[in-house]
Amino acid sequence: MNLFPSHPSRRPGKASLAKLAMIAILASLPAMGHSQATSSQNPVAMEFPYQYFPANLPSDATAQFYPSVWTTYASNPGRNPAFPMPANAPRKLRDGVAWSFAGAGALPLNGPPPGGDFKTAAYTFGMPVGVSVVKGIVYVGDDNGYTYAINAQTGKLIWAHYGWNMNMSNPLVVGDRVFVSTGSAYFNYANTMKYLKGQRPTRGPGLNTIYALDRTTGKELWAYHTPGEGMPTPLYKNGFLYEGTGDGHIYKLAADTGTLVWKADIVSFDSMSSLVEGSGYVFAGGTNPNFFYALDENTGKIAWKMTIPDMVATGIGDCTPAYQAGIVVQEVTVSSGDPSNPVANVLLAMDANSGKIIWQKRFPNGPVPPAMKTATPVIVNGVVYEGSPVSGEYYALNLKDGHQLWSLHIGSQIRAGAAIQNGIAYLPYRAGDIAAIRIADGKRVAVKHLGGAFGPSSPVIVGGTLYVSNVYGWVTAVPLKDIYSSTAATTAE
Repeated sequence: MNLFPSHPSRRPGKASLAKLAMIAILASLPAMGHSQATSSQNPVAMEFPYQYFPANLPSDATAQFYPSVWTTYASNPGRNPAFPMPANAPRKLRDGVAWSFAGAGALPLNGPPPGGDFKTAAYTFGMPVGVSVVKGIVYVGDDNGYTYAINAQTGKLIWAHYGWNMNMSNPLVVGDRVFVSTGSAYFNYANTMKYLKGQRPTRGPGLNTIYALDRTTGKELWAYHTPGEGMPTPLYKNGFLYEGTGDGHIYKLAADTGTLVWKADIVSFDSMSSLVEGSGYVFAGGTNPNFFYALDENTGKIAWKMTIPDMVATGIGDCTPAYQAGIVVQEVTVSSGDPSNPVANVLLAMDANSGKIIWQKRFPNGPVPPAMKTATPVIVNGVVYEGSPVSGEYYALNLKDGHQLWSLHIGSQIRAGAAIQNGIAYLPYRAGDIAAIRIADGKRVAVKHLGGAFGPSSPVIVGGTLYVSNVYGWVTAVPLKDIYSSTAATTAE
């Protein structure tokens, strides 16, 4: 049984078919009192076929030219996942590779979302948050519950792990392990009633789990279950994992065993605010109530928290913060007071040690966007690059004082961060396009239409290739040079 779209390069050989047949037989047997070898903490995981195609692993000779570790969302606290390729790398990697991978249930890239509803696609089967690229393998989470490992050069599937809930985070990769967190964006009936009664709800029904998987095979090494969703990308530092969840806590686990070190009660649930670290703190945004938190990374004690008036929806808990040089940057959504354009995005820059707002930039008012209502800031060389899903504007601002260097009207909702390399910011946006923007002056120099739609899908650049996932359930590898050869580039502003 193969759960993935048919493709000649992804069909298992006879040995793999025999293995899958044996797994199917084992899955039909009565549940055992102990876990199986392929699911050490989850005995029911055998009900879904475990897929592993070792022939598709990259060679060590190729893997050496890729990043070797991935410890946080977009790889680093500044959120710029761009990695130059050394001059001695193979020409193909420096020039860029091209392929597309469709996850289980992926939509045609040139088709509309089901029923024309973007939110249905965003929370059902898409790959909304972006990929991680380590040692020649692309790792990506899917809303359908799978984590895929894909050969970064060929686009062939290496393994697939099923996590029993949505995977809306970057897989982290450290050593021989991949760390994956799962959860859903919903409230069950009981928690909805708690919210309506003014009580504290827990977001994320179902099995919410942080997994440790073998990097090359995808086999489970351990699993830690939380009461609330674990949709944000965890943070790895010095042998520990940190994760914000839908039950209003930040968890610290030992990465080698999954053992709980501490659990900090912040009350607010973490919607999609992937943690960032800096200055000895772990930072995250929380919703209900809307606060931004700094926790001591060693003790879990809340060092400070801050909020601003008039926040709406998930407010400050939807955005993934960025950090550089003692400043942490976060976008929020506020009420505008204008019935025709009821919300606006505000970018906050805070002193990492005190929480004091250094500066804030309010973007134009606009309609309430579906799904994610904030974008991910990117900080490069003392400049913050940020977009607005409300107004469709993209900005460059000085990190220290918020001075606006330039702005560009994209004309479509922006939820992703950019990947910036060689003076160009590559930015995905809702329309299914990638814009190439010159960071010296904000001029859009090229546009490439890939199809589908992009949520907070921050792209990754390795050498001459841009890797990006989308809410239609695809991962695409596109050579950077192909972005400039697109016919759409001739009409770019």
